[in-house]
Amino acid sequence: MNIYKNPPPSKTDIEEFISNATFKLPAGYIEFLEESNGADICFDNTYLLLWPLTDLFFLNQEYDVEVFAPNFFLIGSDGGDTAYAISKKTGYIYEMPFIGMSSKEAILVSNDFNGLLRKLATSPNKDN
Repeated sequence: MNIYKNPPPSKTDIEEFISNATFKLPAGYIEFLEESNGADICFDNTYLLLWPLTDLFFLNQEYDVEVFAPNFFLIGSDGGDTAYAISKKTGYIYEMPFIGMSSKEAILVSNDFNGLLRKLATSPNKDN
């Protein structure tokens, strides 16, 4: 696994994000964001693009998440057609398609942020 981290966000940016996030965040997620304002993570068989904390609310608005999957908050993607999202109720992390995005299409990946990284590190190649 190779991680390419952006410089960390400011403490003010983190505090503002947490105060505006009216939903449960996954365990480990804020700790990661304290070290990196988004990241590109390359696994053997997949890729994870974590969006910068400073862009998260804007990108969720741009993707109309409140319209298509209002119970979720997007945090990144696989660099292609799959989004990674936080369940606003549980803080668990799901994957769902960008096209056809809906709560019905959401698939549980992990109940915490480190579990997401472990799951992607051991996932088979999506192209197989």
